[in-house]
Amino acid sequence: MIRNWPQPTLSVEGGAGIVGFVGGAASLGPAWNVRVSGAVSDRFVLEGNYVGGLSERADTGDSLVMTALDAGGRYNILLPDQSPVVPFVGAGVGYAGFAGRYGDAATLIVPVNGGVERMLTENIKVGARFTFRPAFFDDLGTDLPGSRGQPGADTWSLLAQVGGGF
Repeated sequence: MIRNWPQPTLSVEGGAGIVGFVGGAASLGPAWNVRVSGAVSDRFVLEGNYVGGLSERADTGDSLVMTALDAGGRYNILLPDQSPVVPFVGAGVGYAGFAGRYGDAATLIVPVNGGVERMLTENIKVGARFTFRPAFFDDLGTDLPGSRGQPGADTWSLLAQVGGGF
């Protein structure tokens, strides 16, 4: 088995992946992120996240740029000495804004995520996570004739990241 390094106390990571809209408000598009995390114990970690994304609206074809900021907690299901990767689940609360024609500047999000990570070396951390972000108080609707309902801002993302752990 590959040597397992202990989990770091502080981590800074960046990554990229894809973002999608659950209700079909916009197309699948590129996403990027920056995350800072601090271990409270071997199992519990506090995190602050920035996620950005670019999609094309399904109804108008215009660009829709997502900016999301959130804070939350994470629970490590297994520890580094129990598995080659550390699987985890987490949740938080935050803000998301959608810039572009018929965007919404302020929504409340409740991100729920799961993923895996591993210390590649003593200070290099790699991982991936899937996040679902239900949005509240959101309105991506248009005033165009024949528009159907109010498309929601609920999003999901799949991101891979690399960073430093100290």
